[in-house]
Amino acid sequence: MISSGEMPILIAFPKGRLGDELLPKLAGTALALDESALKSRVLRIPTATPGVQVLLLKGTDLPRYVAAGVASLGIVGSDTLDEIDVDLLELADLRFGACRLSLCGPAGLKLDDLKQRPHLRLATKYLRATGFWLEREGLTAELVPLQSSVELAPILGLADAIVDLVQTGGTLKAHGLEEIAVLGVTSSRLVAGRGAYMADPGRLRPIADELTRLLKV
Repeated sequence: MISSGEMPILIAFPKGRLGDELLPKLAGTALALDESALKSRVLRIPTATPGVQVLLLKGTDLPRYVAAGVASLGIVGSDTLDEIDVDLLELADLRFGACRLSLCGPAGLKLDDLKQRPHLRLATKYLRATGFWLEREGLTAELVPLQSSVELAPILGLADAIVDLVQTGGTLKAHGLEEIAVLGVTSSRLVAGRGAYMADPGRLRPIADELTRLLKV
């Protein structure tokens, strides 16, 4: 796939929940990651295809690495893409790792109850998506930015409710919370750096097609 003397192709894979779903899907394929390299501190992890390497990155950082041309291709959640302004080509909706982006609050709380609050506070790290939803609903709210442990916000009085990703609902239930409204559905996307992809589609398209074939649900 890569000729002698050519620069390696770098693909950015996400760490965390999406990465945990992604890597087993590639086991035993031409794009499987080298197991010994995975266990080491090496930055560029070889795949079973010579000349194709992988970077493991935090989801929030990954789009910027791809947009800057450090990695030519990447896999990232649509929720992350919706929160940042980057110039990327979205090549495929891979559909794995699907979640609901939901408004959640203490059990029994209804959307109408929240609409009656004179000063509504919502905790979330999805500020843009939440803002768009509030605008569609004709609501105003103070948004409380949180990057982690967002479920604690209603319990400890930091916010009336939260907007967060929900997959099974187990974490919500454990904290006495439940979904009130679904803002949208998110999933994994295959993206490319616009400049890199347009400049060398002959090298990148076969890899993008193979990733889509292997990963698309």
